[in-house]
Amino acid sequence: MSPPVVRVATWNVHGLRAGTEAVARVIRDEAVDILLLQETGPRRRLRMLGAALGMVVYSDPSSFPRRRVQNAVLARPPREVRSHRLVRFDGGSLVHPRGAVIARLEDITAVSVHLGLVGAERGRHVEQLLEILRGIDEPVVVGGDLNAHPEDAVTATIAAVLPDVWTRVGGSDGRDHGQGHGRTFPSSVPTARIDYLFTGSAFRPLRVWTSGGTVSDHLMVIADLEVGV
Repeated sequence: MSPPVVRVATWNVHGLRAGTEAVARVIRDEAVDILLLQETGPRRRLRMLGAALGMVVYSDPSSFPRRRVQNAVLARPPREVRSHRLVRFDGGSLVHPRGAVIARLEDITAVSVHLGLVGAERGRHVEQLLEILRGIDEPVVVGGDLNAHPEDAVTATIAAVLPDVWTRVGGSDGRDHGQGHGRTFPSSVPTARIDYLFTGSAFRPLRVWTSGGTVSDHLMVIADLEVGV
């Protein structure tokens, strides 16, 4: 029997400004099993997205009077989440708080992360993310908007712990093996690869690609991952 394959995607959905149905249509067409979101917008829109997809939503908890981090993990039944939590990164912007939502499913731990806009801020956030990852056993998948290029220090630091899926498909020589160039921002004419999926040795990436058109200002990154290899 072949090892199971899970389809995981990460997407900064720009507050769902394009409408929940437009976003849901893209995700539905891609048949995503586990979805890692950033900039999810108002809770009502996020709940509507989950309902439209038939997926269970695990998002950041209420934080009033502080601003929400707006990360979420969505899972398609019958896959269940045993627990989930938000880690708010320290030393960041009060206007644009950053953090990670960690959802422990029965077979996978999924982490949706969003890093800051400023280099020094991202560096502090990555240190906190690595501390989180040290407490998580395999198999784990991390996805999110890093606001950083592949050659930037924060990207390389994460990839040293959990390799970048895009570079693992078809080889391990550090070159891009995904379908296309992998650039995700801005979605209308992508010039920067700043959205990523990272996994450890418990997964073998079979395929990775981008999708979404201009439904958001970012493209979605999607990967088929063989589990338990």
